[in-house]
Amino acid sequence: MPREILFFCDESSQVKDEWCAVAGLAMPRQIAAAATKDLQEINTSLGRDGEVKWSKAKSFGGKVQRRYIEYLFDQIDAGRMHFHIRFTPMNEYDHNLSGDRKRLDTVSKSFYQLFLHRAVRLYGREHIHIIADDGCCTSRLPEFHGALDADSLRYGFHAVGSVKSITQRSSDREPMLQLLDVTLGALTAKRNGRDSIESMGVKKDLMELALDRSGLVSIAHNTQWGAREFTCWNVRPKMRGPST
Repeated sequence: MPREILFFCDESSQVKDEWCAVAGLAMPRQIAAAATKDLQEINTSLGRDGEVKWSKAKSFGGKVQRRYIEYLFDQIDAGRMHFHIRFTPMNEYDHNLSGDRKRLDTVSKSFYQLFLHRAVRLYGREHIHIIADDGCCTSRLPEFHGALDADSLRYGFHAVGSVKSITQRSSDREPMLQLLDVTLGALTAKRNGRDSIESMGVKKDLMELALDRSGLVSIAHNTQWGAREFTCWNVRPKMRGPST
């Protein structure tokens, strides 16, 4: 029987930075349940309560964010989770062509490409449930379900219908979205060169930790096509237009 794969997704630096990132954290459903308990233990051991976010990394020396980054890559190394990140050079697109919401629709289309070329391509033989952090950028993602089914055919008949649901969930009550947020935030900050600003700061250390654990020589490098556990995809548009 096909497994149920949960594909948690979120975006970062979508407002004004040069590089916007969308990312997905994939795992079997039972792994999510076990990981939720593990993260609660981390929070309790550090005396932390409430939502864990990259934006709060300067608080308490970023100790909980460091533990989250280490935990995520430990899970990847053990084959229990997969992480996929896609960087879009926002300044190279005419957002007016993306849709009535302009920049927001460019981000939405970036999510669509992530779903098709990562979730469907890699897990098309399973039952995929996409769970997006709720917000403006993800509000229209459920509308993509039909088009995603049609485009899935390029990866084989087995992939058609593999995405069973696309829903939104608030990150403050979903630990897996918090786990995703921290590493996504660190790698996106690195892609946007914020390590030069945070030259002596907690966030710089976390950016370097995430990059080191990823195995990438540079965040500007793409992983190979056959990569599965961790993939990095820097989009290079052929022409100005909506995100593709």
